[in-house]
Amino acid sequence: MNEQRSKTHEGKAKLGRALLWVGSLVLLGESWLLIERVSEFWRSSGAATLGWLAALGALTQRALSIFVWNQGLLLAAMAKVLILCCPLLAIAVGLGMVRQSNLLEASESSGEISPAKEERR
Repeated sequence: MNEQRSKTHEGKAKLGRALLWVGSLVLLGESWLLIERVSEFWRSSGAATLGWLAALGALTQRALSIFVWNQGLLLAAMAKVLILCCPLLAIAVGLGMVRQSNLLEASESSGEISPAKEERR
């Protein structure tokens, strides 16, 4: 029975590590793509000729006018933010699964009984 529990904990730990790696890779890729889009948007704003402060103002004005006046693009921007949060969720779930399996493995190996289990008896 203990072997089956240890196999279950190992499976959860492997799944947690896989979620952690996949979430990290997707977050890295999404961040890289976002930085590329921002740098392309910055280059097209004329930052070299206007100076960085004037280009930042023009960029802000352009971005705000897109978000405020076009509801479809506002929804698209909100969807993009939600998509960017999905890798963070996968990372958090992966860390939780790895931590839980490590705690269960440590408690089984030490043979300690938690106070909550003692109260049930």
